[in-house]
Amino acid sequence: MMIRTQILFLFLFFSLGTTAQEDTASTSKVETNKTQKNKVKGDIDEEITNAKMRADSGSKSKFSGSVSVFYDGGSIENPLSAIRPNLSGDPEVPTLSEGGGSMSFRYRATKNHSFTAGAGFSFFQPFQSSDKYELANEFQITNPGVGYSYIGKVLDLQSSSAISLTYGTWDGWENITANGTDINYVISLSQTFNKALGNSGAYVGFAVSLGLPQYSDNFEDNLNRYSFGVFPFAEYQISDTFVARTVFGYFNFRNKRRMDTFKMNRAYEYQSVGIGIVASRDIWIYPNIQFIPDNLDIDNTNVSVSASINLF
Repeated sequence: MMIRTQILFLFLFFSLGTTAQEDTASTSKVETNKTQKNKVKGDIDEEITNAKMRADSGSKSKFSGSVSVFYDGGSIENPLSAIRPNLSGDPEVPTLSEGGGSMSFRYRATKNHSFTAGAGFSFFQPFQSSDKYELANEFQITNPGVGYSYIGKVLDLQSSSAISLTYGTWDGWENITANGTDINYVISLSQTFNKALGNSGAYVGFAVSLGLPQYSDNFEDNLNRYSFGVFPFAEYQISDTFVARTVFGYFNFRNKRRMDTFKMNRAYEYQSVGIGIVASRDIWIYPNIQFIPDNLDIDNTNVSVSASINLF
């Protein structure tokens, strides 16, 4: 009798064990199928090796989300200041410190082609007292937009192309002149090329940007009809985690509505230097400082940090 009981016990034990394994295998198979459905054919990382460009290109999944954030603060001497010199415009005319970014959903049609839809968010003068500054820490979700991007190899260069349409809903785009001019929408185009210098860990490249705002009126005033910039950059991969990076903002131009269409004013020259942090393939963080090469006065500096975070 004892022997029969032992045999029955062993039979039940192995039956239950087999059932549990089958359940685990079944659950794992469902999860694997879900994962496979959210993948596209091919691997973009085989074409793109630059850490920043990988993060900027979004998750490799077919459907994913992205968050980009930034903080533009004061000078090196007072990085949390309420105001800062406007190095990309006129350093003599201070502007407000600012935080913000965007949230977007991405559909990756192929490993190279993506479509996005999302909205921005912003808050002026973070870390300040609202009792002292009227706009301090006022948070807004603003400016919904859509975009398309292509990332991949062009000849021997790593390439990223993008076009976006941003619709103006933000208070900061309303009544921007004494005439009550609004920014209705902005079309933005960008193109980035970079090249890895062998296996040295060094990259060189440049980014081109064009911004085309559409206003609620056609007055000939000092508003930008368009902005155009060429930004050379250089990087060195110090380790798997840290990347030294510098960007040259020497060719930054503005065409004003009061000017002839093809006449442009050159904005002040500036440069940024920072250390990129590769937290993972999908997370890039870039603390940096910006300065004017011709005027290394500590008051003419900005402290900034930006990050690209991909989800799913």
